[in-house]
Amino acid sequence: MRLGLLVMLAGCGSDKEPEELVPGDQCEAAPTPKTQAQMVTRAAGLERTFRLTVPEAAQGERLPVLIAFHGGGDAGLPFPNQDDFDETGAIVVYPDGVSIGDNEGEWLLNTGNTGTEDVEFMEAILDGLDSRYCVDTDRVYATGYSLGSMFTYEVACQLNDRFAAVASYAGTMPVDPASCDLASPIAVMHIHGDEDSIISYGSGWDWKAWDAVGPMQDVPSLITYWGDKLNCSDVSQTDTSTGEHTVHSACDGDVRVEHHRLVGSDHWWPYSIADESTVDVIWGFLSDFSKG
Repeated sequence: MRLGLLVMLAGCGSDKEPEELVPGDQCEAAPTPKTQAQMVTRAAGLERTFRLTVPEAAQGERLPVLIAFHGGGDAGLPFPNQDDFDETGAIVVYPDGVSIGDNEGEWLLNTGNTGTEDVEFMEAILDGLDSRYCVDTDRVYATGYSLGSMFTYEVACQLNDRFAAVASYAGTMPVDPASCDLASPIAVMHIHGDEDSIISYGSGWDWKAWDAVGPMQDVPSLITYWGDKLNCSDVSQTDTSTGEHTVHSACDGDVRVEHHRLVGSDHWWPYSIADESTVDVIWGFLSDFSKG
């Protein structure tokens, strides 16, 4: 099976055994830089793998964290624009999803019904990073593509006490999530092509045969859902060179809900949005928010 092959090859390009996040000096020493290092941890009784990039930093410099969730079938493969994400100055984590039970693809959706293994995986990563590196725990972010975009909404619903903001492309979330309580406001950006042939922009759709996940929201409803959930009272919309940019502001906790509608775009990752690199658009949004 392609999935099994991808998981076995997650460490391709290196003959070294994956490293563990062993507790270290945290803020007492400058971190040792890493680029796409193969890592392993345990969560919910499972051994899980991820790639890790750690930038150069001064002793005591607290670093933000960005976790990037791959699309379906892409475990162990390069994340779109990963070289540019690696240059943001954040600790960047690329976790590998796995199939668990009868879930669709490699990320568990609608966590309250399907299990918490992936949420526990994220907590294990964050706890491990915090024990090893000088992490700014107020500046933890997530991004994702396709199925990984869908999982960013699990993060937003289940881990909003730890993540300050999420930004993703070409996903959505269940119409009726089993659990989505906000312990803390979280900023949300969603990017989507309005000609997406895989995950519809304007129509809700059934999530295949996985009844535990249920029907999924169309994108305008998704944006409205988060604008309402965060009690945003202002909305503005501007035309851009690639479509429309909608901003819901005056929200709880001074967060925002932003949406880039890419006119005529399909499901493929865009490398620029409104004449700006996609990485700059995503990181510019995420890094504007802090839990502190």
